[in-house]
Amino acid sequence: MIDFSTKDTLTAKERLAALIDEEPMDRVPFNPCAIGFSAKLYGIDRGEFYRNPEKAFAAGMHLMKTYPWMNCRPSYGWADRGAWEFGGRVVWPDGNRFIAPGSIPLRVLPQKIGDLPDPDPEKAGMNPLVDHFNTLCRKQGFLASLPGGTPTTLSAGIVGRPDFLKWLVRYPDAVHMLQKKVTRFIIRTAETTLKKFGAQNCSVFCGVPMESNQLISAQMFEEFAKPYIREIFSLYRSSGVKNMVVHLCGDHIANLKHWKDIDLAPRTVFSIGHEMDLEKTGMVIGAAHILAGNINNETLHRASPGAVRQEVGRCLSAGMKHPGGFMLMPSCEFPPDTPLENLEAVACALFEEGYMR
Repeated sequence: MIDFSTKDTLTAKERLAALIDEEPMDRVPFNPCAIGFSAKLYGIDRGEFYRNPEKAFAAGMHLMKTYPWMNCRPSYGWADRGAWEFGGRVVWPDGNRFIAPGSIPLRVLPQKIGDLPDPDPEKAGMNPLVDHFNTLCRKQGFLASLPGGTPTTLSAGIVGRPDFLKWLVRYPDAVHMLQKKVTRFIIRTAETTLKKFGAQNCSVFCGVPMESNQLISAQMFEEFAKPYIREIFSLYRSSGVKNMVVHLCGDHIANLKHWKDIDLAPRTVFSIGHEMDLEKTGMVIGAAHILAGNINNETLHRASPGAVRQEVGRCLSAGMKHPGGFMLMPSCEFPPDTPLENLEAVACALFEEGYMR
């Protein structure tokens, strides 16, 4: 692996603080968003990783120690949520057959949404596992994680993505009822977490996959998603949460204007998928926020090291122009089965092109 020690003048922690505080940095930080990859590096099955927060935390610490040039920390959680929390089941990625756990949608009719339970935030679904992981994080000085999935993501997990997309057209009232119910659950979970750990000790990583314009229009985002996202972030802001990452998974170009109406902390990180243009996105979010992205995951996973270096170079060339600061990241979670030589290629490109001139 590339030895950064000859050129780095800041530690990973110092580099991230400099980015947030708009102070000079030695080079661009790299956050791999590596969850399943940390399990592979640690030598455990992803099913075991997700069932056991202690092993997940140990795998995250191992990743940090193995690659100190990264800006990473132990991470835990998965995107496909909702069904388990509302009384359904989850499929575990035993044998590494999936990247992460997934929801088994509930069989619920639009007319029966009101009959769904209001889950106990201390007992429902993945919440106890996340709370255990948060406790481990706080003992080691890391921030606790607030619930970061949007209501739309959980709602789609409850009824199934295909049905949810149909309901947006056929049963809009049922969608709003479900969104309100899910939003209440997210807020109650957040309040429980904030009470236990304190807002100054919490961060939020808000993944936004179901609101992609590849799935819904900007008009649908404005009507069915934005009010509920805004309600959750208003709680975070009024509570004093300062560490926020918004991950726009997929193509959200038409939705970007609506994020200006959501109360985000200054220096929020906007992480984008490879479907979006870094420079154009940076122009919309402005210098008040940090831009992050957007290495193509397919390139990371399947392409040659040379192609990976070119892709990272593209990201650096575009992202480093953003006046609000830039963090190199993959377009989504770092592919768990990425060859190590492709991670080496990321480091090589960062070493050659990521230092401040």
